[in-house]
Amino acid sequence: MIDFSYKNVEIAYNLISKKVIKTPLVSNDYINNLLKAEVFFKCENFQTTGSFKLRGATNKILKKEPKDIQNGVVAYSSGNHAQAVAYAALKNDLTAKIIMPKNAPKIKIKNTKAYGAEVILYDTFFENRELIGNKIKEKENRELIKPYDDLDIIAGQGTAAVEMVSDLEKLSVIPDIYLCCCGGGGLIAGTSTYLKQYYPNIDSYSVEPEGFDDTKKSLENRFITANSTDAKSICDALLAPMPGEITFAINKENLKGGFSVSDEEVKKTIILLSEHLKIVVEPGGAVAAAALMNKKINVENKKVLVMISGGNMDLELFKSL
Repeated sequence: MIDFSYKNVEIAYNLISKKVIKTPLVSNDYINNLLKAEVFFKCENFQTTGSFKLRGATNKILKKEPKDIQNGVVAYSSGNHAQAVAYAALKNDLTAKIIMPKNAPKIKIKNTKAYGAEVILYDTFFENRELIGNKIKEKENRELIKPYDDLDIIAGQGTAAVEMVSDLEKLSVIPDIYLCCCGGGGLIAGTSTYLKQYYPNIDSYSVEPEGFDDTKKSLENRFITANSTDAKSICDALLAPMPGEITFAINKENLKGGFSVSDEEVKKTIILLSEHLKIVVEPGGAVAAAALMNKKINVENKKVLVMISGGNMDLELFKSL
């Protein structure tokens, strides 16, 4: 049993609330009428660095004693965690080394460098990012900031739910369903823990790209199940090979199940969100909305929370949709 509760999230929020943006919770008449439901989108694409990842990275850094991180930080990421760690390090006068795939979206590599980090590119087919990161950690005595399987990271990501609850209380809304994008599982672990405290009857679901629905499969099997190594998806932010041990231990207690969506369903949803919410959402950030819009679950007459987790989209990909 993992020692983690809504209190961890509250502590994190008190620590980071002045360091991150309180992102909007928005609803849309067209989508509500189409689905015959009340839908509320949590727009973390408006967060500094373009995704929810800044919450966890900031919490992790602020919880460390300055003497313990004086040599800087190191992290590995396909892009959003990379940018978040680089930015959080910059704001705390720390150096950062970030290990990223050579095929990561150009905008994510560019932004990570712009935040002052040294970017180390690796080949995903022949090299292991964890090994590279651990070598740098040991050699240079840097703090390794993991992307999801860390209680401080999970608590930080969960702070998005503190804002959701606050906004919903002002609207006198009690949600029935929560759909959340899922890669390694840190975001949904943190947010579902907090939401469950305030809404005990809420049904929370992970949403992943087809071929990378390891949390869905793990929930069904009741043990950690890895993805096939030959799977491919445009959702670069959600390509974790399997759930984290810590995140899965939390999620198997909190989640009712999981859904998966195809690349085509994601593309159509990105266009719909652009047309009706007037926002740019990256593929990984749109999967929860894709599950909603493609009716993976019946939401008629329900109040539904949907996580939009990021908006770091390469313009070339956006133009090709």
